[in-house]
Amino acid sequence: MWPPSGVILYSGYTVLCSDLDGSVSGASHGLYHFDTRLLSAHEIGLDGQKPELVTSAQLSAERWQGVLRIHRPGGAAEGPLLPQDALGLLIDRQIGPALVERLTVENNSALSCATTLEIRLAADFADIARTDGGDVPCEVRRTWLADERALLFDLDAERDGHTLRRALRIRVLDADAEAQLTDVGLSFQLDLPAGGREQVVVRYEALVDGEWHYPKWGDGPRQQQRAAWRSRRPRLEALGPLGGTLERASNDLFDLRNFELERRYLGAADGSAWVLNAGVPDFTGFFGRDTLTSAWQSALLGSRATRGALAVAAATQAQARDDWHDAEPGKMIHEIRRGPLSELGMVPQDGYYGTQTTAAMFVLALSEAWLWTADEDLLRRHQRAALRALRWADDSGDSDGDGFLEYESRSPRGLRNHGWKDSDEAIRHADGRLADTPITTVEEECFRFAALQRMAAISIVLGEDEQAARFEARAERLRDQWHEAFWVPDEGFYALALDGRKRPVESITSNPGHALGAGIVPAQHARQVAGRLMADDLFSGWGVRTLSTRHPSYNPFAYHLGAVWPVEQATFALGFKRYGLDEHADRLIGAVLEAAAACPDGRLPEALSGHSRASTPRPAFYPNANCPQAWSASAVVQLVQAMLGIYPLAPLGVLALVRPRLPEWVPALTLRNLRVGRAVVDLGFTRRPDGSAAHRVLRRSGPLIVVPAGPPQALERSPREELIQALVERAPGRLARAARLCLGLAA
Repeated sequence: MWPPSGVILYSGYTVLCSDLDGSVSGASHGLYHFDTRLLSAHEIGLDGQKPELVTSAQLSAERWQGVLRIHRPGGAAEGPLLPQDALGLLIDRQIGPALVERLTVENNSALSCATTLEIRLAADFADIARTDGGDVPCEVRRTWLADERALLFDLDAERDGHTLRRALRIRVLDADAEAQLTDVGLSFQLDLPAGGREQVVVRYEALVDGEWHYPKWGDGPRQQQRAAWRSRRPRLEALGPLGGTLERASNDLFDLRNFELERRYLGAADGSAWVLNAGVPDFTGFFGRDTLTSAWQSALLGSRATRGALAVAAATQAQARDDWHDAEPGKMIHEIRRGPLSELGMVPQDGYYGTQTTAAMFVLALSEAWLWTADEDLLRRHQRAALRALRWADDSGDSDGDGFLEYESRSPRGLRNHGWKDSDEAIRHADGRLADTPITTVEEECFRFAALQRMAAISIVLGEDEQAARFEARAERLRDQWHEAFWVPDEGFYALALDGRKRPVESITSNPGHALGAGIVPAQHARQVAGRLMADDLFSGWGVRTLSTRHPSYNPFAYHLGAVWPVEQATFALGFKRYGLDEHADRLIGAVLEAAAACPDGRLPEALSGHSRASTPRPAFYPNANCPQAWSASAVVQLVQAMLGIYPLAPLGVLALVRPRLPEWVPALTLRNLRVGRAVVDLGFTRRPDGSAAHRVLRRSGPLIVVPAGPPQALERSPREELIQALVERAPGRLARAARLCLGLAA
């Protein structure tokens, strides 16, 4: 659905995709609820004519209004029917859950008018993954419920012991005229006096799990929580687009909340913890690695998203082996779908575990939450789930006992690839051949390395010193083993993967960039790896491509074979920052933030195309990219964090500022309402001629020391940074030891 050819409204499990005039008529259009398309067609007519769009506005993620008209022919200057006379149609829609709309027909003339308002409707209950209908064995019934003034579409389906019951009830709540059933929907005979208007209010109610879901007009809990959060959250004040870009990303993260999942897994949707959809229109529901990544990347905004993601991931952790779902004890979920294909057991996505990434992201998100909040109770609550996830990696995840994770799907309908690039075609040799399974990808070992270090830190905090030592030692063994297995000397870079015969897959890709973010790259190779990432065949000018332009499989429009993913860029920027590679960080962060500012509404989509900035002076979009996408929004937040060098150490009452820098187009900025532990601080930054930024504490509430610091694994340090580093390395106490491990330093 991107770039936008229409309107996308979204709220929790409900998504409405329509034309700009509000019509639902395209192949992928529809009203979706719980991954099921309820309305496959919805068109409004007056006297058999389709009104023309005058203007429209999306007031919020869940609210849209449109103004349309139909010209009344035959008018003359003498009147009484004038040349400009028309019928107006005002559409006001609100979704979540399902849909309610108010239709107002106006007679903009001095003559009375009789007209027929028609709503043409169709429902097919297609799975969002297969809007062509797929193989779902169902027949949709259509019934008029006269006593309820409602049109009912419903289906019952059964397959191999799985049952599916879904329904859409279209209820006329209020109308100045009686609703009439037609062959194609509903109609209303309206008699409009001169200058008069009549209204029809229709509510579209969805039946899921035996319960009817429908929205109500007005400011509900979602709107109230949005207003309260906006008033307290961190915000940027800066000349130019940067403040608006962060504001857009922050708003999108709130709007991607799934209230239904919050009520199911957290017991309430009161805003104390969030569960984020991965993206719309295609990825509503819980997607383990996506939601956890979005949470820890956006932690500068608060810990709500992390708390919700951790709770759902822990609650859905696999308990037993299940080959259909690629599940193994301790493994963490990849995705939970609620569409007909999943509900009827035709695909395993009703609870699919075909990923290696979620386990590591769980530990990273848990430790990041501790760094921001100092909440040790959160560590205790999820320690068992974290330990089980790492135990899965050592046991089932390492199927041949060589110390690396390998994957190979056992499910006949599962994913071929279980790394971060999970499309079937993603892992290819340098000559274009698909790599044989089982596969070990370079980035998954990096994520695992970071998770082992972070689990050691968590263990120290919770008083498990022997356990911490084992995790730290395991991380160090993996560091040495990883470099030896993946380093390609002729390229000065790391291989994409090891194939089923442990041969390096020597394609040049973005994947090794995650190694810098994890801090696993030996210092003597860090600059070389960073330089290779930023070479012209990988760096497009808007970001690092997923695959080199020199590769035979490169395609700028390919999902994992040429597109640019914002979520990756944030990790690469953190890696550059970690090693003190300021020039690389400046170039990358500036490019991605400029891309965001150049996108419609200042919003980065799921992925950009791989076209170079020289050939496309505005960023081009990956076809059918979801927008908004949670981890594209969170990437913006983390890029701002990396740019300003914000390292929270809430357990120590410290906020470290690591070489803050500003691009030329941001001479100064103010970051307000930044919360670290129990403290809240406002910070001002001013750019120096060399790009570095001086900082000032403008306001501070609560116990917090703000200190300048050098990068944790800097290749070069100033004398001041050397002194601070020495103090960090010698700081006594359990919490200081744990913080050092989180920073990638020896405990």
